[in-house]
Amino acid sequence: MQLNFFRYFEKPARLRVVLIVFFLLCGVLFVTDFLVNRHVYFDIEAYFNFYSVYGFVMFSAIIFGSRVLRFFLMRKESYYDNKAVDSEEYSQGDIN
Repeated sequence: MQLNFFRYFEKPARLRVVLIVFFLLCGVLFVTDFLVNRHVYFDIEAYFNFYSVYGFVMFSAIIFGSRVLRFFLMRKESYYDNKAVDSEEYSQGDIN
């Protein structure tokens, strides 16, 4: 039997428990942001929730940057037509 960790989440009750724990952890981390005295190198790091906002902005920049790259790197669907393995012609007797 092959072990699959993602099957654990197929039951809605288990998924609900994991999501509740996740949201509780997020809430605890949000509250601790008020209580922790940070030793920062740059003044901007001292702002409330700087790292979460910075992470969200950088994540969004990566996503939108990938859309720009897609414009330059995208090829036609027929780019590999004659070179692709599945472009070979088979007779009906050759296919299993």
